[in-house]
Amino acid sequence: MEIRHLQMVREVAHSGNLTKAADQLFLTQSALSHQLKEIEGYFNTQLFIRDKKQMLLTQAGEIVLQAAEKILQEVAETRAKVRSITDKEAGEIRLCTQCYTSYHWLAGFLREFQTIYPKVDIKVELEAATQDADKHLLANIIDVAITEGDSNPKFSYTPLFQDEFVAIVAPDHPWVGRRWVELEEFARQSYIMYNIPDEESDNFMMIFKNRRPVKVYKITLTEAILEMVKAGLGVAVMPTWVVRPYLQTGQLSTVRITEKRILRTWYAATLKNKVQQPYTTAFIKKLACYMKDLDGYACSVEETQLTL
Repeated sequence: MEIRHLQMVREVAHSGNLTKAADQLFLTQSALSHQLKEIEGYFNTQLFIRDKKQMLLTQAGEIVLQAAEKILQEVAETRAKVRSITDKEAGEIRLCTQCYTSYHWLAGFLREFQTIYPKVDIKVELEAATQDADKHLLANIIDVAITEGDSNPKFSYTPLFQDEFVAIVAPDHPWVGRRWVELEEFARQSYIMYNIPDEESDNFMMIFKNRRPVKVYKITLTEAILEMVKAGLGVAVMPTWVVRPYLQTGQLSTVRITEKRILRTWYAATLKNKVQQPYTTAFIKKLACYMKDLDGYACSVEETQLTL
């Protein structure tokens, strides 16, 4: 039995059809049928039931498929690890960000970056590292943390961009038209936030340190939060770039928070004592340019393309 036999079992099981599977594997149907006979001969049992044009897994076939998925995944990961050693342009960047809303612009950036470095795989750690990026960076579980802090002496920090938190309200809200609102005014409003514990939200702890809002709505998705604000169910606090499309269409309004404003600087943090791969350095530089471009500054690909 060879790897090609396992690939065949997986493809036939997924497509449920010999013709489709043959097309996906760039084989003739007769060649695929021959491979199926070989692996069924190896196990000395039937793996698929041929029902008209449909291929249905037998109980033995289910067991072989589960093993095939594991083995092929292991082969792919091993190939990637070897490639990262032998190919200087290939590798993996393990990434997380402390801000949930960051994932909304991150997808666009990752798509753009991988057109430049198609051999670099980006692995985004969504949950655990989001809550404790520094700990995961120190443990070398991730390579880059997008963080608003810059105080850990064990990290190197590259400034990425600065954003401003604003109050987001419906177009007919009484705050519309005001130059700013004070923190204590939020206590007279219903507050809409992400579905995380209060103490894990820096904004919530800052605004409601010694007070509570009228009501708190906790929502998982950014879009759902903004829809609730549009409906007049409360106010939210987010960076300006999150709501820019809604502002352009007049669906939402923003108000500055305090006369001094609430500004936040984001950094790309890496381990100071770790030698970074060239593509990781390029990733950070490109990210900084990408975020500046979102704010109206031009930054060409050539500025971040490194010779690997």
